[in-house]
Amino acid sequence: MKDLKKFWSRYKLFILLVVFAGLSLASIAGVYSAQSTPVKEEKITTLATYRQTGKYYYLAEQIPSLLYENRPTMGPGEGTLYIKLVENLRITFDYSFICDRSTSIVTGYDVGMDVESPGKWVKHFTAVPENSVSSQGNNLSFTSELFVSVPWFEGIRSTIDDETGTSSSSYNLRIRPTIHTTANTDVGTVDKSFTAELVVNFSYGGAEGSQITVSGMDNASSGSIQRTDTINHPDVETHRYIFYALAAFALSGFIGSLWLFMMARPEKPEKLAEKMIAPFKEAMVEVAKKPAYRGQRAAVRMKSLEDLVYIAEGLVKPVLYLTKGKVHTFYVLDGPVRYEYSFKLPGKSGSKA
Repeated sequence: MKDLKKFWSRYKLFILLVVFAGLSLASIAGVYSAQSTPVKEEKITTLATYRQTGKYYYLAEQIPSLLYENRPTMGPGEGTLYIKLVENLRITFDYSFICDRSTSIVTGYDVGMDVESPGKWVKHFTAVPENSVSSQGNNLSFTSELFVSVPWFEGIRSTIDDETGTSSSSYNLRIRPTIHTTANTDVGTVDKSFTAELVVNFSYGGAEGSQITVSGMDNASSGSIQRTDTINHPDVETHRYIFYALAAFALSGFIGSLWLFMMARPEKPEKLAEKMIAPFKEAMVEVAKKPAYRGQRAAVRMKSLEDLVYIAEGLVKPVLYLTKGKVHTFYVLDGPVRYEYSFKLPGKSGSKA
């Protein structure tokens, strides 16, 4: 019955331990979730969108040639531009600004042009001086035209090469419009710069011959007017404090129930025997087998080891101690009388004294 009560007590402590362990895990998960949720949140709303584009188109004027059947002009994708055949390049630049809201648009621009020998020298020219255009509505556009003479370009690069004592097999003509657009809308102002660079490369010699190649013909940039709103979540702080308190309670309960559960563990049988014998160890003599003699007339069984030791002290006799399996037996011999006490440790093996 006593063992049953101990088992039931440990079972209840185990259930309590499991409950607090589950509650601890749940509260820790709640703390993590609450900490991961921001107290303040920024919400971005797009109020307007806009797009800038800069596109080039060229028309090469050529001398009559057998290769191109005396065709006077060539546009993009119509064939290879050979330096010896091309006389002039007529370049058109189209810019547009489009917004999805009605605006008052003002655009200022100029066009610069650089002749360069890559890594050696650069000569800057102003192709189009500063200018501006304006528009009411949701779009603005303008067109700028440039005329590039190939003999002029050849003369520039040849003169500078002679002046600097340099030479190269490749030269660039860089056309760079610098555009600044301001658009006032009812939801805000767009204030943006836009650069669309066209690179005309002149390559001399080589197996493919002296050619002109053009790159950077399409350029675009997009953007938007946005509003940022800060949203407060006061309930998040409340949830955090609740989970902090719950986690503290659950962890305290888990630690306490774990300690009680560990304390309620049944001791090993050997430990029980050692604890029972320890106070009387000095009065005992361990023997190898059960003492017996012919003159014995009586055997007295004692209720406790303490009573047996009390008799031994009164008789000034040693306590004989015999271990056989899980049975521990103690004797005090006094002439024909044998006083004894025995107990058996829990377990399957062992025999009675």
